[in-house]
Amino acid sequence: MARYKNSEKIEKYEKKKNQVYKISSAVFLTLIAGTAAAMAFLKRPEVSENEKRELAKFPSFTFESWFDGSFTEALDSWFTDTVPFRDKLTDAAAGLENMKGIPAPRFYGNVQKVVEEKPAVTETDPGFHVITKSPSETVSPQETAAPSGDEPGEVTKAPAGTDVPDVTAETSAPTETEPPEETFDGNINEFLNNGILVDGVDMYGDKAGIMLYYGNAPEGLHYASVINGMAEAFGDDVNVYNMVVPTSVEFYLPRKYAGYTASEKDGIDNIYSALSENVTAVDAYSVLEAHKDEYIYFRTDHHWTQLGAYYAYTAFCEAAGTEAVPLSDLEKRTKTGFVGSLYSYTNDKTLKNAPEVFDYYVPTSEYSSDAYDGKSFRYLGKTTLFHEYADGVNMYGMFLGGDNMHIKITTNNNTGRKIALFKESYGNAFAPYLVNNFDEIYIIDIRYFAKNAVTYLKENGVTDVLFLDNIFAANTEKLVNDIDELGKK
Repeated sequence: MARYKNSEKIEKYEKKKNQVYKISSAVFLTLIAGTAAAMAFLKRPEVSENEKRELAKFPSFTFESWFDGSFTEALDSWFTDTVPFRDKLTDAAAGLENMKGIPAPRFYGNVQKVVEEKPAVTETDPGFHVITKSPSETVSPQETAAPSGDEPGEVTKAPAGTDVPDVTAETSAPTETEPPEETFDGNINEFLNNGILVDGVDMYGDKAGIMLYYGNAPEGLHYASVINGMAEAFGDDVNVYNMVVPTSVEFYLPRKYAGYTASEKDGIDNIYSALSENVTAVDAYSVLEAHKDEYIYFRTDHHWTQLGAYYAYTAFCEAAGTEAVPLSDLEKRTKTGFVGSLYSYTNDKTLKNAPEVFDYYVPTSEYSSDAYDGKSFRYLGKTTLFHEYADGVNMYGMFLGGDNMHIKITTNNNTGRKIALFKESYGNAFAPYLVNNFDEIYIIDIRYFAKNAVTYLKENGVTDVLFLDNIFAANTEKLVNDIDELGKK
């Protein structure tokens, strides 16, 4: 009798186990089928709002691309890059990553150690050292383990020290309308050259992300030669200045990660040593270093704050022989909840959970400003230097309303001086300060300008020209070539 009851229990157990297996299999197969259906039929995103970039596009089929394998490679990139609900899924994945335990320093991008290589000395570049990347020291994207050791790795030591065509006419008559709303991307991908470190950095007593500087000393010398060529094109009647700006990695990277960045100071000195006598180098580095305990760089964004830009402005004024407006004479305004481009690029929850205050300084001097489309030079109407509706991750776009407009500012200062500011996005926070010192200011982004800049500015009687670029931009071939093209269009 007991044996019968045991047999009956075993039979019931086996039956229930089989039912559980069937249910589990059905759920599993349903999930697989549902996922497959979602991947096949749901709308795929074209843009990542988190990463501020366009996603991979479906490739065009050709027999050539099919046989050489490029079609299937591009198709794979499109399929994996445009997963439905991509941004929400990456946010969820980042949250799960942070729930694993105490957050560890995380690298994003193709992070590599910076090592020093010494080529033969030549008469033209004695002692010149090339920054190289060692393949054996590559850090995988989003690696969570911190580098071993507390001592800094080695960093590169660089030595210290035509006829132009007529411009086209405006394509439309001026109107008194506001320019269309701009999109505020930080263009971080143009500057990113050795990845980002998050969670191993503390700035101003809070968590921060930081862009690692790989450097490119030969490109820095190319940059200097292009600036020299622009100065020669402007001639002796125009004062030409060059300001290369360090980034936050120079002042806030912990010592134990020093092997993952080159010296920005050496990179700047390398450029300045190659400038001609026709170019005045502006030392923004020293004044920023002197104020590094103040909030001069954002913690969650790759830009400097407008306070940092102010200190660089004082250095420029000293070099240009003009008086900087006291910071106390400007109207300070504040926005909150800013989480910028470093979060957009990494989706790292540490940055998302560490929003920062966004201070900016509005000039009290009277001015008017006109906006032109940088590419077509179509007149867009009256504009302002502070687009205060910019919010969230795009808050830095408040300055000038983005990068792709050319802006002409007119004041009543009566100084007899007019300045052109050639810049990338670092110059956006700097530009408003010039309202206090010049009669006219021409703001030209090096990536978006349709005319021959030399001819255009000479025709408008410009007396001063400032090239302002962060050290990443001054080491980026595409952006240096963009400057070179400004005098050739």
